[in-house]
Amino acid sequence: MAKKRSITDEEIALIKAMAARGMKNNDIQFFFNRPDRPVNSGRITGIKNGSYSDSSTIGAANDNTLDAFLKSFKATGVTASVAVPSAGSPMVPESGPMVEATLATMFEKDEGGVWRFKFGESETHECKQDFGFKHAGKWLRAVAALANNSGGYIVFGVKDKKVTGGKVDPESYKVTGFKGADFANADPADFTKRIKSTFDPTPKVEAGVLEIDGMTVGIMYVHQHGSRPVIAQKGDGDQVKEGDIFFRYPGQSARIKYSDLRSILDERDRQAREQILPMVEKLLQLGPRDAMVADLADGILSDERRSIVIGEDLLDKIKFIREGEFNEKEGEPTLKLVGEVQAVDGAGGVLHKGFATPADLICDFLNVASPYDPKDYVRCAFEVSNGAWLPMHFYGEKAGLDRQGLADFIQTTKAPKKRRQTYADRALGKNSPYQKAGGFALEFLDEINSGKKPEPKTPQAAADVARAITGLENKPELSLDDLLSVLGVCWEIIETKKHSWLGIVRKAIARVDELYFANDGNEQSAGK
Repeated sequence: MAKKRSITDEEIALIKAMAARGMKNNDIQFFFNRPDRPVNSGRITGIKNGSYSDSSTIGAANDNTLDAFLKSFKATGVTASVAVPSAGSPMVPESGPMVEATLATMFEKDEGGVWRFKFGESETHECKQDFGFKHAGKWLRAVAALANNSGGYIVFGVKDKKVTGGKVDPESYKVTGFKGADFANADPADFTKRIKSTFDPTPKVEAGVLEIDGMTVGIMYVHQHGSRPVIAQKGDGDQVKEGDIFFRYPGQSARIKYSDLRSILDERDRQAREQILPMVEKLLQLGPRDAMVADLADGILSDERRSIVIGEDLLDKIKFIREGEFNEKEGEPTLKLVGEVQAVDGAGGVLHKGFATPADLICDFLNVASPYDPKDYVRCAFEVSNGAWLPMHFYGEKAGLDRQGLADFIQTTKAPKKRRQTYADRALGKNSPYQKAGGFALEFLDEINSGKKPEPKTPQAAADVARAITGLENKPELSLDDLLSVLGVCWEIIETKKHSWLGIVRKAIARVDELYFANDGNEQSAGK
C-alpha cells in the first residue's frame, strides 16, 4: 500500500517527464513548490530514482501532456519564464540560479491581485522584508546556513511568514519591495567584503534585483560551499557569534545540530579520500625516484632529495586552475610549464640544488653547508620570502661578496622593490637583528657569554634562548658550532609545535650570521 503523500500522481508523472528532458532539479522545483506544500530538490531526486513513496510505479507523462502543462502554466504574471527544452532535445538551454527567467517564476499574483513569493520559506529559501549593511547579522546568518546545506535563495523585500492563532497570516510572503536603496546600489564587492570578513571559508554569493509592478525585490543566491562547514570567524551583533556554524532547516537558519555537522564532516572526509587515492596510486606507480610533491601553500615542489621553488606568478595560475575556475578542453593540458632547469653534477656525483627556499637557507646555515651557487641560492630564497629574518652573510662570504657587494646583488633580484630594500639594508648593517635581551633570556645570555651551552626542553625555553642569542653584543665564549647546535635544537622544538616563535629563532640565526660572517672587517656591536 502506497504511503500518504501530498504530490499527486499527475505531478509525479510531469516531474519524471521534465527530468527525462534533462531539466535540473531547481528548474523542476519552480513548477511544483508552494508555500503550503514545499517540494525540495531532495524530493525531486527521490521521484527520479523511485525512492519517494510509490513513485517507482508511476510512469513519466508523454511529451504532449508535458507540453500542454508548460503552455498553460501561469504561476506568475511576469513575462519571463523558465527555459524548458523542447521534446526530444538532449540538452538543457543555458540557465542559472540568477537569470531573469528563473527569478521571475518565483513570484505569483494571487486572486486578490497581491504579488507573493510562491515558494515560502523552506530548506532552500528565506525571506527578509528589509536589508542593510549596518545590521547585517540576520542575512549573514542565512548566507552561512544555506552555504552549509545545499545552497539556496534569500529574498529581500518580502514579508516573512507569520502565524497567528494557529493560522498563517494572510500577509505572509507578500511582496512589499525595498524602502531603501542599499541593496540595489551596492557593488558586488560590498557583499563579498562583508561576508569574507565574517566567515571562513567564504561562501560564494550572487546578488541581483527584480522589478515587480514597480516594487524592487533583492535576491541573493548562495552556493553550497565545497569545503563545508562555513564558520563565523568573528561576531556580528546578537545574530552571529564567533565560532558559530549555521545550517538551513525548513523555515529557519539555526545553529547546526550535531548530527548535521557530523554528516558534513563525514562527507568532507569521504571526498578527501576520493581525491587523494588517485594521487597515491600515481605515486606508487611512479615510485619515489620519479615523483615530486607540489606544496601549493608554500610554492615548493620537492622530494627527499630536491627542492624547487614555484614562482609567485606561476603559483597564482596553478591555484587558479586548482580551484576549477576554468574551461578545460578534453585532451589538452590545463597548464603547460615551459622553461629550463639546470643541474650541475659536482664531486662524487652529488646533485646540488639550484633552487632554494627560506627553510633551505636556515637548514644549510645551521649545518654550515655550502651550496653550489650561493648567489643563486640567496636570490631564490629572497624572491620567495616575505621579508623574514634570514642568514645572508654566510652565503655572501661563499660568493666572495662583502656587505656592499651583497647589498648590490640583492637589488638585482626579482623580489618586490620594498623587500629588496629591506634585505639590502640588513646586508649593510643599517637594520640589525640585534635586540637587547631581558627577563629569563638574560640568564641564558650570561651562560652563553661564559661558554656554557644551554639545553632548552620546552618552546618557552627555546624562545628565551633565541632571545638571548639575539641579544649578543659580540662573539661569546661559546663556540660557533655550539651556538648553531643550540639554535638547531630551538628551531626543532618550536617548529614541531608549529609555534609563531619561529620568527624569534630566525632572528637569532640572523644575529649569529651577522656576528660571524659579515665580512667588512668590523664585528658588530649593534645597539651600543
